[in-house]
Order: sequence, then C-alpha cells, then structure tokens
Amino acid sequence: MLVTRIARQRKYEAEQSISDLQKRGFELTFPLTEFSRDGKIFDRDSYNRHTFVGNSYSSVWKAELRKVDN
Repeated sequence: MLVTRIARQRKYEAEQSISDLQKRGFELTFPLTEFSRDGKIFDRDSYNRHTFVGNSYSSVWKAELRKVDN
C-alpha cells in the first residue's frame, strides 16, 4: 500500500493534484481540508524592545491518498 500526502497553498492546485493521482489509481482516504494559522509579527524599536507590527495569516490545503498494490 502506497500512501501519498498532498499539501498545496492554493485549493485549485490541490484539486488538480488529487484528480491526477485518482486517474493513476489512487483513492482518497483523507478529504481535502484547509489548515490555517494566525500569527503575530513583531519588530524591535530603537530601545531593542519588541513592538507589534501586525498579524500574519497562512493556510495550506492537505489531503491523503493511497494506492493498494495487487
């Protein structure tokens, strides 16, 4: 059994990868899901203290497929 995990920044790229793998005989075991993370960006001021600059947001689309060997 061959397990393949897909991780892409954009949803359409992940969907394209999944469809390509399904054409080659893979089956979807974990559905396409978006994982997101919020964070904070800090900088240092002239007194070398941390100052808040802004928020950062990142997300990734993940899925898992497998192919059973015969």
